[in-house]
Amino acid sequence: MFASLVSPRRLMIAVAAAMVTGLCATAAPPAGAAEPARPERVASSDHQGDRVIHLALSKSRILDFEDDIRDVLVSDPKVADAVVRSSRRLYLIGNKFGTTNVVVFGSAGRPIANLEIQVEVDTSSLENLLKRLLPRSSIRVEAVAGTVILSGTVGSAAEAVQAYEVASRFIGSDTSSQGSTSASTGSGTTGTTTAGSSTGSGPQVVNALTIGGKDQVMLKVTIAEMQREVIKKLGIDVSADGGTHWANAISQSNPFPITSGTTPNSYGFSYSGAGTTVTAKLQALEQNSLMKTLAEPNLSALSGEQAQFLVGGEYPIPVSQSSGSSGNTIGIEFKTYGIALNFQPVVLAEDRINLTVKTEVSELTSDGAVTIGSLTVPALRVRRASTTLEIPSGGAMVLGGLIKDDVRQALAGTPGLMKLPILGNLFRSRDFQHSQSELVIFIQPVVVHPVAAAKLQRPDANFRPTGDASAIFMGRLNRVYRTNGQSPNGSYTGRVGYIFD
Repeated sequence: MFASLVSPRRLMIAVAAAMVTGLCATAAPPAGAAEPARPERVASSDHQGDRVIHLALSKSRILDFEDDIRDVLVSDPKVADAVVRSSRRLYLIGNKFGTTNVVVFGSAGRPIANLEIQVEVDTSSLENLLKRLLPRSSIRVEAVAGTVILSGTVGSAAEAVQAYEVASRFIGSDTSSQGSTSASTGSGTTGTTTAGSSTGSGPQVVNALTIGGKDQVMLKVTIAEMQREVIKKLGIDVSADGGTHWANAISQSNPFPITSGTTPNSYGFSYSGAGTTVTAKLQALEQNSLMKTLAEPNLSALSGEQAQFLVGGEYPIPVSQSSGSSGNTIGIEFKTYGIALNFQPVVLAEDRINLTVKTEVSELTSDGAVTIGSLTVPALRVRRASTTLEIPSGGAMVLGGLIKDDVRQALAGTPGLMKLPILGNLFRSRDFQHSQSELVIFIQPVVVHPVAAAKLQRPDANFRPTGDASAIFMGRLNRVYRTNGQSPNGSYTGRVGYIFD
């Protein structure tokens, strides 16, 4: 059926055309395919000096010589290999990172080329990979003596770490012993420079990238504490004196063991008759105290650097010192106390800040104080908190739960008599103390920019001291400025003026 429709001549023409089309399609390279490596010419004069050839790992170079090649000498075949494919063509193949020497001898037995082979990282491929993974960065890759150096600018510290890890994996470097890269900071537009290198016997990576993003962090801290203490004391001291018959037969003084440093009020009663004197003293005290502690320190630090803050003081502590032949002497050391803050920010990205915060609130107290002779060394009550977290710029965190609730109570008196109903109150004392405190710390990190000096104002900029006449007759400490008969437009509502709480 087909043979009757198509003539044999037309069939042969179609087959021939198809064969020509297939051959043309086979010979034509596909679009976007890499061009084959072009051979490099080596002149006969190259043997007079060393020729340095940079060879990428696991890649080859083709060299064409003007003279015939008789022999090739490779000093370290593990680093690079040389293969002669024809009388005048030489193939160089990079096997391992390092340097080696290749000497090519001609037909007369004389050297016609001395090649210094340096097998290095394919920096162009690594640079293109980093540019594709980190499009906002501008990273340059250089290979020097088996070391890969990353330089340029990245947007954040996280991108710097990511570029370092990608480069280490690309060249097959061992990063397990490299815990983290160290960070050093600069000022102005230089930002933060993260520098580190991988360790091991293989090629190394040196991270010299510069962080061009905002890397100055201000930490707004509010430390608020409320303390409340209740002290109650009640006791009766009785003494009786019978004169010459039984002098001081009864003498009872009940102690207050918990709050011995607080002296209660005393109310005395005395009776004399028939040569006998009876004295009773009632000691009673009820004390309520309330204290508020508030501190709002603001600190600024560069990314990766520490900032410290302390509001308080130092108290002396006696320390024994040796002074040779004169014997031991007592010296003085000072210990700090108050509200302390230590923080270290690391800007990971525009909206991510890694923050390490250490804060401490301490105060002097007589509880636990040490007395040496006539010298009393106070103790230190400390509340301390430390944490590491990630928080966005402008976000806030709260360190709470620093609550103290102490209840102490003691009864002291005469054994047996202090347990009598009703009358036992004459032979015992009651000491009661209840202490409550709560400490809350609010932390807010903010990425900040430098501010112009013209926008800053001193707290005493508008203060002017008054004259003697105004201070004596008007009782003013500062000058008051008014407009001459002019009232401001509009009206004021609410509390206006200088307000002191």
